[in-house]
Amino acid sequence: VFPSISKVMAHIYVSDNIWLDFISGEKFDEVYASADQLREQMETKRIEEVETMFFDLSDRYKAFLDRQEDMETALVLETSFAGRLETRLSDLVQHVGNHGTYHRGNITAMLRQLGHPGVMTDYVLYLYERDMQG
Repeated sequence: VFPSISKVMAHIYVSDNIWLDFISGEKFDEVYASADQLREQMETKRIEEVETMFFDLSDRYKAFLDRQEDMETALVLETSFAGRLETRLSDLVQHVGNHGTYHRGNITAMLRQLGHPGVMTDYVLYLYERDMQG
């Protein structure tokens, strides 16, 4: 699907930023317009910088979600390329999670093709491991 792992990581990061900006109240087409520039910046970063950027984005998502009183809030997504969609905040948050899961699977497949052992990306496994550590 992608020619490199760095391109997958850039795609996930850019997409997650676009959705956070949109659910935070910005117009989708405006945040989408900055995607190419953000993707190019992301692809020049070292892995340590990428990790920091993802942690920072995670903190932004947590802060946003902590402020939400109603995850069923109605949102209207209007794009120049797909038209109008009426949805809920909870649907878009679920979409962000599903999108990331899908592309983590791409990365796992790419690593396996390169001869590296796979990494489990299953959410329930994560919950088990988290509970065993805590």
